[in-house]
Amino acid sequence: MKRRIILFFVYLAIINLITFSVSYLRGVTRLDFFNMTMSYRLKYIGMGCVAGFIMPFIVCLVTEDIITVDGFKRYISRFFKDVRKYLPYALWSAKADLQAEVATSYLNWMWWLIEPICSMLIYTMIFGVVFKAAEDFFPIFVFVGITMWSFFARSLTASVEIVRRNRDIVTKIYMPKYILLLSKMFTYFFKMLVSFGIIVLMMIFFRVPVGINILWVIPVFVLLFLFTFGVSCIMMHYGVYVTDLGYIMGIVLQMMMYVTGVFYSLSNQVPAPFGVILETFNPVAFIISSMREALIYNTTPMLDVMLVWTVISVIMIALGVFTVYSNENSYVKVI
Repeated sequence: MKRRIILFFVYLAIINLITFSVSYLRGVTRLDFFNMTMSYRLKYIGMGCVAGFIMPFIVCLVTEDIITVDGFKRYISRFFKDVRKYLPYALWSAKADLQAEVATSYLNWMWWLIEPICSMLIYTMIFGVVFKAAEDFFPIFVFVGITMWSFFARSLTASVEIVRRNRDIVTKIYMPKYILLLSKMFTYFFKMLVSFGIIVLMMIFFRVPVGINILWVIPVFVLLFLFTFGVSCIMMHYGVYVTDLGYIMGIVLQMMMYVTGVFYSLSNQVPAPFGVILETFNPVAFIISSMREALIYNTTPMLDVMLVWTVISVIMIALGVFTVYSNENSYVKVI
């Protein structure tokens, strides 16, 4: 108990040292929390939350007996070996899912286009005409948000029940359980790429100016995949034990969609400073906004924030994979 109390105060001191140091480097020589502006106060709290996620991971590596550097090195090596070994299966399974999905339908793969296009038309009418959203190239703006949000939400929803839905595979052969998740994410990622093909045609039709910043689309795609995989790995583990997690996840995603800026710009529509803060500290909102900046508005995303969320995504992947490897033997007993 005494050790935990000491670690708590050390951890608190480290977080405040980081936030005070960043403030000092930005020209704030005297930090008075009660008299600072609301904007800076919210940014200070947000920075503390981000540091509060990263620092426990580092502290655990230094202090805990179970979570060790050698243990993570061992699991990281095992992770890359397993990915190389089972990646062909994940790709084959994703291809089979895509083929099975359109095998009995008359329009086949056209449904992958019809659904997002119809959603884009509906939300463009609602937010563009009724609520008079003023963003340039608004149909493309909405289409980008819907497409990327669908990938994240569908992957996260599928992760909760993926072990139970693949009971026959899990109980009969050994396979790292996150391979099942990767297979499903590959399916949704391919559908997202198909939708982005429509976005390219829309950009040509609306004559959207394109510059060198469009190359940032690739890092944004990578960040979206890494963050989604990290969160989904963690949710996949808890979904094995909590059968109601799928219902909870549906409600949370429904609420989260409206604070992510899928249909509108948070920085423009939400009063300052809350819109900018939501767009920065909500990772999915930041990723969608970065894609719009690079693809539609030919501007460079906030690279420092992108780096922070990339680091957090890698940490979540490490924690998720570590958790799956440590508990996957018990999954068979539970399901």
